[in-house]
Amino acid sequence: MAVGGGESEIFKSRSDKREYRRIILPNSLEALLISDPDTDKSAVSMNVSVGSFSDPVGLEGLAHYLEHMLFYASEKYPVEESYSKYIIEHGGSTNAFTTAEHTNFYFDINTDCLEEGLDRFAQFFIKPLMSPDATIREIKAVDSENQKNLLSDVWRMNQLQKHLSSKNHPYHKFITGKWLFFVCFNNENNICICITFNFYVF
Repeated sequence: MAVGGGESEIFKSRSDKREYRRIILPNSLEALLISDPDTDKSAVSMNVSVGSFSDPVGLEGLAHYLEHMLFYASEKYPVEESYSKYIIEHGGSTNAFTTAEHTNFYFDINTDCLEEGLDRFAQFFIKPLMSPDATIREIKAVDSENQKNLLSDVWRMNQLQKHLSSKNHPYHKFITGKWLFFVCFNNENNICICITFNFYVF
């Protein structure tokens, strides 16, 4: 069953009672709007077409690290963790994940709080704040996640497959991130610069 026309045509099941609309914003961002009168919450997902395959050589894990860093604060909402606190206090949850070619950020929230929740969420992509303290904490968090993964047979098998793959293909990269060396300093504009060097040892 088709909904809409032209390039905005959306196909859905005949039993699907939800309404769909695809729009393109002035900044070329594509959005899919879904209306479901039977749901008790609203939800938002933002997908960025950059993932671990885009990590520079010597900075493996950078995409995953930046995924962690975006949720701290923004210029409009500078209090750290205020976004997560707002979402949770209004019946919602929030998370994110990094894959080979995508990074996805999402949340759900009580419908009457969607507008402010969406504004808080959007500010991370407009003017995020990345303080030196948050930088250090998240490098530790990424490293802790890596240490946890070392005990997982699934992750170990995945890393073995990557290790055996062609070194010329981005799949070969170590993607999680590991804190082996860290430098953080502020320049005259108070911009935090972080350099991490990561590798994986069997």
